[in-house]
Amino acid sequence: MNIWVEWFRYEDGKNNTWAQMKEQAKWIPPKSTEIQRRFFDKHEDAALFAKRMNDDGYHATLKKDGLGY
Repeated sequence: MNIWVEWFRYEDGKNNTWAQMKEQAKWIPPKSTEIQRRFFDKHEDAALFAKRMNDDGYHATLKKDGLGY
């Protein structure tokens, strides 16, 4: 089973304030060249890395293939 984290910089281009919702957020998928990947042996290590990347302003996703956890 492989465990990896994919992350990319997500820029929010809305110019809304908290009091006025002028524009709904729209998902714009990133280019495949902008996505970074890092592989891990343990799920716990991958989860901590993904959280750190999210805290740094990236959109990070933990992914795995195969069966089991």
